[in-house]
Amino acid sequence: MTDTLKIAEQMVRDLIAETNRSHLDTTWRYELTSDVGNIAVTSDGSAHTLRVHPCWLRYVVSQGDFKSCVAEEIDAYYLLAQLTGQVTAAT
Repeated sequence: MTDTLKIAEQMVRDLIAETNRSHLDTTWRYELTSDVGNIAVTSDGSAHTLRVHPCWLRYVVSQGDFKSCVAEEIDAYYLLAQLTGQVTAAT
């Protein structure tokens, strides 16, 4: 594992920890996997998994795009859920 991927994975860990502190009604976790094109969110009841392709993650971190490409994926999940009526409000 390269240093860039180690740094990127730590950024994801920090993001997940922050998200779990902010959204007490759900549990978030992450998975590095080549089974996704870039990034995806899967849900199983009140647990959500941020699935990230490691090569893509390393690239977006090296380009300085972590916030817009990874962190905002969780915000987009809550916004979409709110717009489709799956949650009443994001906390």
